[in-house]
Amino acid sequence: MDLLAAISRDPMNVGVVLRLLQVWTLLGSDLGENHFDIQMPGSGVGMFDGCTSQWGLPLSVWGQQYGGVASRQDCFGLPQAIRAGCLFRFDWFMGADNPNVQFVKVKCPAELEARTQCVRQ
Repeated sequence: MDLLAAISRDPMNVGVVLRLLQVWTLLGSDLGENHFDIQMPGSGVGMFDGCTSQWGLPLSVWGQQYGGVASRQDCFGLPQAIRAGCLFRFDWFMGADNPNVQFVKVKCPAELEARTQCVRQ
């Protein structure tokens, strides 16, 4: 497992920088070179839709396969337990899809590897 530290470069030019620490385990063939996904509720189900079976909601609720729901209002169709993450996307992230970021790949801390039992060979 790699740990990815990403720093958003003001995706919507609002003068705010987000510091984000993301565990990156995405190895899908649908990702381009030097590309990773920030997984947040309402941003699409991607290549392998686990949302419809996990939450028991139809695929249409989740928006576009890649990109997700189209508006803040659409977040209210998602389960209550993940709705705040979708609202964050529109309230703070300003609905950005594929924002400009700078990132650096770092070694995953041993404590996290021990807790998750997920170690990249």
